[in-house]
Amino acid sequence: MSRTSSVSDGDMSSFSGHDDYDYETDCTTPAPSCSGEHMENEEVETFRDREYPQLAGKIYLDHGGSTLYAKSMVEAFSKDLITNLYGNPHSDSTPSAIAGHRIDAIREKALRFFKADPEEWDLVFVANATAAIKLTIECIKDHAASTHKQLWYGYHRDAHTSLVGIRELTPTSRCFGSDEEVEKWIECGGAGGPLPRQLGLFAYPGQSNMTGRRLPLSWPGMIREKILRANTYTLLDAAALASTAQLDLSNTSESPDFVALSFYKIFGFPNIGALLVQKSSAHVLANRKYFGGGTVDMVVTLNDTWHARKTATVHDALEDGTLPFHSIFALDHAMDVHERLYGPEPMKFISRHTAQLSKILHDNLHKLRHRNGKSVIRIYKESSTVYGDSKTQGATIAFNVLTSSGSLIGYTEVEKAANDVGIYIRSGSLCNPGGMATYLSWTPSEMREAFSSGHRCSKPTEIYHGKATGVVRVSLGGMSTASDIRALMCFLREKYVDVTPPSPARNISKQPLSAQRASFIKIQIPEESAVAATTKAVAARAPMIAPPSRPPPAIRNRLRKSFDFSTGSPGSSVTSISSAGLPRSQSSNLIGLKSKPALSRRTSLLGHSIKPTAPGRWDNFWREETNALVAAGAVEVEVPDIKKKEKEQQKEQHKEKERGGFRKVARALTMSRR
Repeated sequence: MSRTSSVSDGDMSSFSGHDDYDYETDCTTPAPSCSGEHMENEEVETFRDREYPQLAGKIYLDHGGSTLYAKSMVEAFSKDLITNLYGNPHSDSTPSAIAGHRIDAIREKALRFFKADPEEWDLVFVANATAAIKLTIECIKDHAASTHKQLWYGYHRDAHTSLVGIRELTPTSRCFGSDEEVEKWIECGGAGGPLPRQLGLFAYPGQSNMTGRRLPLSWPGMIREKILRANTYTLLDAAALASTAQLDLSNTSESPDFVALSFYKIFGFPNIGALLVQKSSAHVLANRKYFGGGTVDMVVTLNDTWHARKTATVHDALEDGTLPFHSIFALDHAMDVHERLYGPEPMKFISRHTAQLSKILHDNLHKLRHRNGKSVIRIYKESSTVYGDSKTQGATIAFNVLTSSGSLIGYTEVEKAANDVGIYIRSGSLCNPGGMATYLSWTPSEMREAFSSGHRCSKPTEIYHGKATGVVRVSLGGMSTASDIRALMCFLREKYVDVTPPSPARNISKQPLSAQRASFIKIQIPEESAVAATTKAVAARAPMIAPPSRPPPAIRNRLRKSFDFSTGSPGSSVTSISSAGLPRSQSSNLIGLKSKPALSRRTSLLGHSIKPTAPGRWDNFWREETNALVAAGAVEVEVPDIKKKEKEQQKEQHKEKERGGFRKVARALTMSRR
């Protein structure tokens, strides 16, 4: 299957002109009906206000960062802590024993939530998915060292930064640039991967945290079956995937060896994660050098360095120190409430629900147009993925906003504008360096150059050399509804869609002019209020350039020498020069300016821009003010008849030659007479 990246600016084939195009300016995005395939939205609406009161008056669209917790879950957890007495599970007291037994029960319950058989899998509680990834590579690295094997690491282009960071702990690594490259590597038996007698680890995300596209879950089984030249293990980053999809680990032959995930991305709370380990692959984690409290049966410190690690279970050897047992109890309530709200198969319900909403959102973003028919949104996605198909695409959309001329609008500007109206999204590079480089067309040298110029993830240069350095991301969750989509679309239409009709074509020659070829320039001075508005707009664009109350004497003298102000129509008169550098007419708004040679020092008609003769605040303001008037259509240029003028010049040159010939004959006759 071909999986090439694409950038969608929308289909322009249906646009047939300004008058026929029915552009949308209201907030009428259709909501899903409550029948058939859209029943999920109606069901979520019934409990959303009750279970998620924190959403009142707000639109939350950053579920990829963390989804939201339900009110009843917090209440049940709070009641549990108030009612029961729990102690440190490492102690032997009754409260501690109760806590320990309950942790074991929740561990098994969490495994079954992911369709993982506790006989085949173990679950290690960690802080988050990144901690699970770090723990995995530390263990495998120590195992490679203890068995005298070199470690090879391969990772996919769409990997989160936490997966990319593993390469710094391995002597050799490879980044696969596409799905096809991965599948070709597998089909070739691992050529270009770990060599015989080496140890290999291949890691990839189940879902891109940037675009939401879902990668094949068949790769671990294919690697296990076809790459036999070296032991190659697989690590799946399921943090993004598990948030809106059912992670099914029931088939161990096709499942990865290790899975990293975060529970707060699934339930909103608690803030803990897990490393799921196939017991058949757990031996590569058993040689970790570091040990913490609770992971050893005995430690000798004086006169020896011997210790005995716990080996009964995988989690006994890897869970360092006291577990966050209160947070684990919260996980128990989170799973119960999730099932009560979203049904006996909660993740399947959420997967269908978010797939339907993401398709509606994608289609509306795709159709959004400026008045001139150009796209407002540039969506980044794979050509092989389809919104609405949960097998290939998650409920995440990455995009940038464009002006009616096609230029980029800064992504942080969009996020801040949305935040001001209570819509919460995310922008930036999203800790996905490979995805950003691919979809935004950045080469390594360009990224280094941008960094040298000051671009940072925390303090970005949003647009560098005409390219965006990040995106806007919208991600949906189980409690998202069609009303959230309507609110977002309403915001984008009102804020960024240009509905101004195009100005009528002006009869101005496209041929470049120079000051010497322009015989007459007409400047139409707007009303006084319009001039004030233009001045205000220019000052807003260039706040550091503040014009004085009147031009300095040197400027006024140069203006008098450079321009001949005369009346352009009967009854008009020029009385003064304004602080904006424009002549004021009290009886007419049409003034003619006859060009002089000095005009070329101030005016460049090639670009319709003013170039000051000397640097200064007033010269800069003159240039900005005049450019604003030109852009507003207040300047018209009449082009002289060039051919007629050239013919007159040729006639004059011919006459001059004839006169020169006569003078030569006269001089010859005079000399002969002498």
